[in-house]
Amino acid sequence: MFVKKNILNFLYILFVPFFISAQKVSLNTELVSQVAFNENSSDIWGFENNGIKYAIIGNATKTSVFSLEDPYNPILRYVVPGASSIWRDIKSYNNHLYVTADQGQDGVVIIDMNGAPLNITHTNFRPELKVTLDTKELQRCHNLYIDEKGFMYLAGCNISQRGVLIFDLKIDPKSPKYIGAADLTYSHDAFARGDTLYASEINIGKLSIYDISDRSMPKLLASQATSRTFTHNAWPSEDSKYVFTTDEKSGGYVDAYDITDLNNIKLIDKFRPVENEKDGVIPHNTHYSKGYLITSWYTDGLRIVDAHKPDNLVEVAYYDTWQDPTICHNSYHGCWGAFPFTGSDLIYGSDIENGLYIVKVNYKRACYLEGKITDSDGIGISNAVVEILSTQPNREVSAPSGIYKTGIADSGDYLVRISHPNYTTQTLSVNINNGDITALNVKLIKKRPYDLDIEIKDAAGMFISADVYLTEMTNEYNFNSKTTGASTASVLSAVYDVFVSSWGFKGKFYKDFAITDGASNEIKAVLDSGYEDNFENDLGWTVVTTSGSPGAWVRAIPRATEYINNQTANPGLDSDDTGQRAYVTGNGLKGAGCDDVDNGNTELVSPVIDLSKHIKPKLNYDVWFFNSGGSSPKNDTLVVKLSNGLKEVVIDKIYGITNGWFKMRDLDVTSFIQPTKEMNLIVEASDQAGNQGHIVEAGFDNFFITDVASSTDDNKVIEKAIQLSPNPVNEKMLIRLEDPDGNSMNKKYFVLNITGQTVLSGSLDFHTSLLDVAELKAGIYFVKIDGYKSQKLIKL
Repeated sequence: MFVKKNILNFLYILFVPFFISAQKVSLNTELVSQVAFNENSSDIWGFENNGIKYAIIGNATKTSVFSLEDPYNPILRYVVPGASSIWRDIKSYNNHLYVTADQGQDGVVIIDMNGAPLNITHTNFRPELKVTLDTKELQRCHNLYIDEKGFMYLAGCNISQRGVLIFDLKIDPKSPKYIGAADLTYSHDAFARGDTLYASEINIGKLSIYDISDRSMPKLLASQATSRTFTHNAWPSEDSKYVFTTDEKSGGYVDAYDITDLNNIKLIDKFRPVENEKDGVIPHNTHYSKGYLITSWYTDGLRIVDAHKPDNLVEVAYYDTWQDPTICHNSYHGCWGAFPFTGSDLIYGSDIENGLYIVKVNYKRACYLEGKITDSDGIGISNAVVEILSTQPNREVSAPSGIYKTGIADSGDYLVRISHPNYTTQTLSVNINNGDITALNVKLIKKRPYDLDIEIKDAAGMFISADVYLTEMTNEYNFNSKTTGASTASVLSAVYDVFVSSWGFKGKFYKDFAITDGASNEIKAVLDSGYEDNFENDLGWTVVTTSGSPGAWVRAIPRATEYINNQTANPGLDSDDTGQRAYVTGNGLKGAGCDDVDNGNTELVSPVIDLSKHIKPKLNYDVWFFNSGGSSPKNDTLVVKLSNGLKEVVIDKIYGITNGWFKMRDLDVTSFIQPTKEMNLIVEASDQAGNQGHIVEAGFDNFFITDVASSTDDNKVIEKAIQLSPNPVNEKMLIRLEDPDGNSMNKKYFVLNITGQTVLSGSLDFHTSLLDVAELKAGIYFVKIDGYKSQKLIKL
């Protein structure tokens, strides 16, 4: 996998993240301080001694101890070098810190904090242990926990089944005494309180609960498969009635379980951030503190959820520690650990790439909204969507009984929208307050089905096969008209946008088309011959992509991907034609380098176009192209080609960045190729071989062919403008001539300085060309081409 960015790291300095994202960085939190490192970080813990608080963070090759006399200025007090490991875990007991790494042979690092902050020492604990039938030196463990009784629990060590090993620290904290093991299967994480052990057995996807009243012989009491069967960690509520788990999988949740009856463990709610749930973000570890869940959520940062009502988990705060727009957001980057047990409103956080964070939290109580959605007969409606229309994203779906539970962080008056595909949407006003439950029971009126008559003809009055697409907020339909006469379809009552299209014909669009009592409830359209496609219907374009290369063309509603400096790589909207869809290269997860074109090309090929009877066909379309990143020169392209069945020619080349949707108008087909009955348009986006790290994104929309110059009020086209990109420029610049009049342009260009002297000149043999201006001095210039409007050029 190619790295899509260069990461700058700084050793032990306060650092503000340089990446900019459109996503809001914080809610009810503020950054107090940050320390970055010249290597990755892992977990974090806190400790207090003689009135001084400490934050201890695991790094790739060491453990770093910071004192927080002033949390705005953490002081590095001690560093323990160790084996290279992506994971270190830290806990504390009786003025000692205990550190494990799951790689290397450090054993357990024991840090003596009795003389802190100035006199700190450490030792390595590597006993030889016999666990079940296996006798080995303890060299590495994935995780540890220390309970209130002074017992240490090591999970995922290098011995036996890699379950949980139990040690007594009370006799000598520097020489733990081995007691016993819960060693049925690999344990990734452990928590213990009283006489109960909670083991996250990730490989079998279960939380297992053990009776450890006799720690020499733990007994399994119950196991529970978690929602994504990849149980990463677990933390019980303070009253031990509930336990909360994370599944370290793309799109995973924090689960809430009622464990009051171990013979009947119940999943009562689950949470993941709504605004990014389509991006597959991954939760890591959750902690329960005073009614709140504090979770490190990799690329989504620190997330704080009010869990006072475990059956209605509501997010009330967050701080995004990781805002790199170049990397996939469903990957293992960003926030790794959180420590909320500071005795204050501070949280210590760790970020893999960005280091130590001290964050202040406004621990608000949630504003709860709960009720039941029913039909007119009082029967519960399942899967109704409840949304509080707020700046804080939220969304809940009703249970099979119709009951729903949701909420947001801030009190106030809000509109609540309740929708379901089979019922009329309702929007109601509510007042909600922090810590209170507001009841809202809603009855929805069922939509009535109507017969929709569809009749599509050509200009000669003959029935034709056409695609008919109807869409509104909760429903969409796709139908195909018959060539033998009218057809009938069943459609629920609503107000729709309607798109009628057929290849070889000009489409029709009907806005606010009502299907209800008193309406005609019929679509009768006459389509004129011609070629156009706004891609709301699938008219048969095909996609050919290099094997194994991501970023293939897809017809979709575009989802924007952000790049650095607020640049948009993948379009966030289609072009300004009717509808919402376009063809884009990849339309998946957030992160500019996540689903772009990589190490190959992707071709979008039109159905057959018959231009044999056109006198002077003109080609029109809108394109989007973005090319950035990496260390090598940006030479990736978007190429538009025409084939007439005999040969294939390039009619357009696009380099660099189009700065949004670019309109190509009135491209004369005959100047490039002889029109025939068997023509295809081909749009190819490519990432050239050997170009490591380039971001390549493209879009194509609003395709149509005319037989005369298209009528448009686009002033750029009327003035036959020159487009220069980028402008300002450093070395190479794209010259693009709008309204081109031929394939071999042979247009003379002149670059003039501000005194009118020609400093550069030459010929263009195509309407898009790269011009080398590296030798020009910094300043202001003008580009002139006969027949085109002069364009100002700024050379940096």
